[in-house]
Amino acid sequence: MAMNFEEMDDITRGYMLQEFEPELRSSNPYVSKALSAKGRDAFPDLMRKAIQSGNEESLTADLAKPDYWHPTETYERDGVVRERRRNIRQASERLALTEFNTWYVRGFAKRLMEEGVTRCQAYRAAQPKWEPAECSVHEGQIFQVEQIYNGHRARYWPTDNPNAVSIPFGPGCHHTIRRVPEDR
Repeated sequence: MAMNFEEMDDITRGYMLQEFEPELRSSNPYVSKALSAKGRDAFPDLMRKAIQSGNEESLTADLAKPDYWHPTETYERDGVVRERRRNIRQASERLALTEFNTWYVRGFAKRLMEEGVTRCQAYRAAQPKWEPAECSVHEGQIFQVEQIYNGHRARYWPTDNPNAVSIPFGPGCHHTIRRVPEDR
């Protein structure tokens, strides 16, 4: 099911793209380590296409090519590091959801700031397959828009900062932001 981005329109898409391009051109743009060299090369254009006219579902479909991904991944269970084949569909869904939502939040926060709006609310934009506790505790919370804008990727990139406020709150998070209902 597609995420319900309440103010996904051409204006918000314009802000998303305006925010995406500088990070892409920076000396240290975020790139998923799960992507192969071919996937890393393709990702900027696929993300740009999704921002301009798609959503997380179209980005998932575009990313779901086995040669865009490293074929295996490591994981830890009971203190033992193991390796398994990567589930390409699941990896595509997770990256597409997280990245599209990241750019929606960044672009929409910029739009709100330019409109003079100071507060925003976290809301669940789609029902996840499972509800991580860390993510769900933020449901309905009110944040300063500038705090969310400045929290862009702050929990995990370029360094880990688990105490930072960042929406999405983690990979696969189905929370995004909206205008505070009583401020509309």
